[in-house]
Amino acid sequence: MAERDLTSLLEQRGELDQILTEAVEPQAGPLGLTLRAIAVRDFIVPSELKRAVADIVSARLAGHAALERARGETAALRDLANAARQVADNPALLQLRLLQQIEASTGNTFVVGTDGVLGAGGERVGPGPARP
Repeated sequence: MAERDLTSLLEQRGELDQILTEAVEPQAGPLGLTLRAIAVRDFIVPSELKRAVADIVSARLAGHAALERARGETAALRDLANAARQVADNPALLQLRLLQQIEASTGNTFVVGTDGVLGAGGERVGPGPARP
C-alpha cells in the first residue's frame, strides 16, 4: 500500500481487497494461517496530505476560472474588433448606435440632421457642429 500514491489508491479502491489478498495469502500459509478475505473499509489520511490535496484542487479550479475569464475577454475583444470593422465600412452605424444609446437612457425621441442629434426641444444632444 505504501508504494502507491493517494490518487491511485482512491481510483483502485474497489480492487484493493483482491490486490491485498493476492499479496498476503502466500505469506499466510507458512505461518499456518488460512486467509479468507481482506476488506479495506476506510482510509485514514494525514491532515497535511488532506490540505495538500485541497490546495491542488483549489489551484486547479483557480486555473480553470482564469482560463474562462481569458476566453471571455478574447471573445469580447473579437466582438469589438468586428464592430470596429463594421463602423469603418459604414460610418452611419455609429450614429445609429448613438441614437439607440441616447434613446435607451432618456426614453425621448431624437431627430438626426446635418447639425447632429437634436432632442425633442431642439437642444443639441449628440455629435455634429454646434449651432450658432
